[in-house]
Amino acid sequence: MNESAVQHDVVHLVAAPSATPEIHTRGRTIPTLLCAQAIEQGLTPPGHIILIGDTSCESQARLLGLDWHTRLTPPLGDPEMLKRRIKRLTKGASRIICWNDELAVLLRGIPAELDLISTSPTNAPAYVSKRVSIRCFEQTDCDYWTDRANNATLDALLPPTLDNLADTNRPITRASVGIDDNAMCIGVLADRPSDIDARELTFLLGLLNASGYCLTGIVPSTANHLAAARRHHRGLGARFQFLVATDPITSLLPVFDALIHPCFDGSGSSMLIERMCENADVPVLRLKHSGRAGLSRAPGVAGPIIEHLDELIQSNQASQPTSQSEPTHA
Repeated sequence: MNESAVQHDVVHLVAAPSATPEIHTRGRTIPTLLCAQAIEQGLTPPGHIILIGDTSCESQARLLGLDWHTRLTPPLGDPEMLKRRIKRLTKGASRIICWNDELAVLLRGIPAELDLISTSPTNAPAYVSKRVSIRCFEQTDCDYWTDRANNATLDALLPPTLDNLADTNRPITRASVGIDDNAMCIGVLADRPSDIDARELTFLLGLLNASGYCLTGIVPSTANHLAAARRHHRGLGARFQFLVATDPITSLLPVFDALIHPCFDGSGSSMLIERMCENADVPVLRLKHSGRAGLSRAPGVAGPIIEHLDELIQSNQASQPTSQSEPTHA
């Protein structure tokens, strides 16, 4: 297929998460949201947007508010194999903005001004050119780049673009999702949804259900071990709700009573996704769900969740009006 250089001064490279189960994409939620919001709010030139990912990434990009002009699928899921095509497509551009650390490999050999919006530097390639201007959101990320002899600056402009998304997204109600009225809704979130282990969540929900809680659990459709999670749910007699979301978890924030963040690592990615939850008044519990301290293997991990659920129940009861309350007068 013949591809001509883009006719824009600015080109954006971004990888959205996949919506297809069993496909491990390098795309992430936070870079996609940041790109979409920065363009919408006029904080960066719109230019030409190249979406990296399979066909299912298109639906996730739309749900996250991103429109694009060109989509490229990396052969074997490896972005590095797109270098020649990216170099050819960006030949007429004067500036390239890369929103995913994983895509920084595509910046090699391009003579334009190069920017990397770094939210997860450990996902970046081993070498990133000193010509690349790097912007981070946490000092630890800046330190990571400094240790690799790259200069990085802290960005305070982009994080606020995510602050009002819970209010501006399409209305989501518990009834529309099918959550029981009396259930406490618990979900799992991660910047890359495929990093979530659905089986671990069902083990935890089974433990909490045995403790007497009416629960609903929600995982993204691209979570790992989804079939095993469903089998475990059926094996327990389906005593709690177990729902699978095709929409990004970040677009469903109003329905949750609590979210588990098993992939927290202190990076900008982790902090920004928790910032969104905090702005939506959804508490986040940083509990790992793999290894010896995994949710299904360490009974003690249920303690913080049980304590939190008790606090939520007491808070809800305290907020309910009583029959003895005085009427409000205009």
